[in-house]
Order: sequence, then structure tokens, then C-alpha cells
Amino acid sequence: MKAKDLNSLLIRPAREEDYVKIRDFLLESSQLYPDIESWWHNRVRPTVEQGRRIALVVDSGTSFEGLLIAKPGESAKLCALRLRESARNQGIGRVLLTEGLNRLLVHNPSRFHVTISEGAEEGCVAFFESIGFRRIAIEPNRYRAGVDEFIYSCSKQEITEAINNQLAQGLERTLFGVNPVQMPNEHILLMSLRPEFAELMLQGRKTVEFRRRFSKRHEGAMIVFYITHPVKQFMFTATIVKVDHRQKEQLWCNYQEQGGISRSIFDQYFSDTCYGYAIQLSNVRRIPNRLGLKQAQEIYPELRAPQSFQRLKPRSPLVRALNLPIHV
Repeated sequence: MKAKDLNSLLIRPAREEDYVKIRDFLLESSQLYPDIESWWHNRVRPTVEQGRRIALVVDSGTSFEGLLIAKPGESAKLCALRLRESARNQGIGRVLLTEGLNRLLVHNPSRFHVTISEGAEEGCVAFFESIGFRRIAIEPNRYRAGVDEFIYSCSKQEITEAINNQLAQGLERTLFGVNPVQMPNEHILLMSLRPEFAELMLQGRKTVEFRRRFSKRHEGAMIVFYITHPVKQFMFTATIVKVDHRQKEQLWCNYQEQGGISRSIFDQYFSDTCYGYAIQLSNVRRIPNRLGLKQAQEIYPELRAPQSFQRLKPRSPLVRALNLPIHV
């Protein structure tokens, strides 16, 4: 099926005249959710009209290519997220989800949750895990006999970090809604790393970094590594050659020799996830003007050591400072 032109798509709030199209769009998932028409008419539509639920559509001008329905609250819920096949694998779902999450954040939730059907499209679980969602429960036979529903949860802090560092890239706001746009290929990431793993990278004995949350969109980027306590320095850079996203057992089989960690540490790190990332690195280089965290914060007061990673703007004061020559 032909992919959709990003320039022709607009992500916007649903209007009353959209409700028939939304119902028809939801009915396409009736094999997974047999009562979905009743759910829309009796539970969702009234609460959307009352402003107690959020409904966003991906509008191509002639049809809806995607839909998000969400419920604000202390524990915000993603009720539905679906794209047509022609709109997948282009970052449209990421932008749609980002807009939905931003609207939920206005209501100051402490957590977010979503339920994912056992029969959902392959890659759905991996997508939510890549943002920071973790499985917390299983509900057997919730919507259909013999099909389990997996309940995933994520904290507000993790959602905010994901939006700032990976989800919101490629999003352009207009007066009418949100447009997905192409991202630039060149960018710089800041990533935290423990001292023992830093030494292995500098020695060439660790060429793969495992992460629970990342994105294949960062292939080709440069990483600036911040080494955590007790070093607390920006020590070296590396280039991302490839990002491999797959089930954790496959990651271990493929990259255990290059990962530089034991099986027990690997299992502990990925204990509450099914999928993960292997980030293949090359061109590891020490930073001549290695800055400590306090020095860097004097130059760039907004800087905080990342829990995992964050994206740096090309004109960030930190980027400029790390490239300054050493004066003696």
C-alpha cells in the first residue's frame, strides 16, 4: 500500500461532523474488540462531547489515516491509538501520540497507562516499551475469549523525558493542528554512562550499549558521554553506526560479546521489558577539553545530567564548550 505524503496530513481534534468517520474507522478493529461500536456510542462519544476525553484524528483531507482517544485524570489512559497501514513507519504515529500525551499532561497526571491486546499488530508492544511503558498486569479474556490484554504503565517523568528527547522531533505546530515533518539527519545526543562501562568503551572492549528506551532515528548521530559518579565528567564521544531494536533474548544472543556486561546485569536491566535496543558504536574519541558537570552548568545553567539520554541542540552552549581548544 502506498505511503502517505506527510505534507498532506494534519493532526487535529475531532469535531462533531467527524463522528461517523471515527465510528467507521474504529469498526475496522472489531475483530479484536467485538463491542467497539457500543463502546464508541455509549462511553466515548458522550465523554468527548463533554470534554472528558480527548479525540485526535490524522486527517488527509479525504479520509482519516489515524486516531487517538485518551482519557485525562490522575492516571491518564490511552484508550485507542491506531494508524492505517499506509500511514505506518513514517513517524506519524509518534507525532500523533506526542500530541495526545501533551494534551494529557495539561491535566497533571502522575502516571499514564495503556492496554494492548495480545492480538495487536506486531511492534505495538515494542513501540510503547521504547517510550518507557512497562507491563504491570495481564487481564485474560477482557474483550474476547482466549485473548489476553496486557496493561502497561509509565510515570509522568518518563513521558516528559520521552517527549523532550525523542518523540517531539519532527513535529510542526500550525493554527489548525500539528503536521508531521521530516527530521534532519545530523544531531547530537547526551548520554549517561557508568565509569566501569566507560573504561571498557575507551579500551575498545565494549562497542554496543544496551538501552530499554531509544530510537532507530538516531542512527548516524554523535553521542557525548557523561560519566556518572564519582567521575562526573563529559569524557568522550562516539558515533552511532546502527540501532537494533528486537526482543531482549535476541539482543543477548547477537551482542553479548560486544555488550561488555554480564548476563545477570543484562537480565536485571531488562527485567520488566520484552524488547530493547542495541546501539552499535564506532569512532570513540576522548574530548580534549573534558568538562566536569559543575563547570558545564556554569556555561549552560539549564543543563541536567540525563537519567538515560537527551538530545542536544547544535548551538547548545555545551556543544560549543566541548569543542573549544584548551588554552594554557
